[in-house]
Amino acid sequence: MSAKPIIAVTVNTSEFSWMLHWRRMFDGLQECGAVAMAVECATATVDLDVLMNQVDGLIISGGGDVDPARYGGDPQDPTVGGVNPTRDANEVAAFEAAWRRGLPTLAICRGAQLVNAQRGGTLYADLVRDQGSAIVHRPGEDHLMEMAHDVEVTAGSRLAEWMATEGVVAVNSQHHQGIRDLADGFVVAARATDGLIEAYESTERPFLAVQWHPEVNWSVENSSRRLLEAFVACCSAADLAGVGG
Repeated sequence: MSAKPIIAVTVNTSEFSWMLHWRRMFDGLQECGAVAMAVECATATVDLDVLMNQVDGLIISGGGDVDPARYGGDPQDPTVGGVNPTRDANEVAAFEAAWRRGLPTLAICRGAQLVNAQRGGTLYADLVRDQGSAIVHRPGEDHLMEMAHDVEVTAGSRLAEWMATEGVVAVNSQHHQGIRDLADGFVVAARATDGLIEAYESTERPFLAVQWHPEVNWSVENSSRRLLEAFVACCSAADLAGVGG
């Protein structure tokens, strides 16, 4: 393992120049003591199994919608956009390789949705239409540095430990899809006040998924910074000798 943990971050480089998520995330990871490695997943098949043996952690990042075929959705749904099956396939391969190895993994927004679908969970294709919440979960990218709504963090969860807080926490938000049915093997780590699952985790692996974007507002929001710092520390300290299953 390197002196600083190397964390693979899945990206779509065609969006990298304008998408706030990745640029601020790379700055945040560096600030927290990690080396971030961008892994292009949107345009070509990558041997992620080999790569996961060369890094200390994985972040499955935000972006366009997950292919509806992965969760039994309607491929013609007019609310679904930005679908990239190649990216889906590469990120699933990265997740499964990291899972087999016991590699610390943080799935963010789209990443949280993709992993849930991969493991047999389902999604709301569009929260406004399918869930009908009064909460605005997608206020716009220009508002990602602002708090959008509250979530209730589950006491005793990894999320609570990493954020060093329990109970109600304000988060930013930028998603129009969400977790409908959580896949077997995961537990809820946070819910919005409308009942929507906003974070989930594994009790057997160092895996956490969140719907909000701590990688964007870490410089102004202490709980987001603590989450990033804790993830980097987990990548530094993890025993990566291998985990079966």
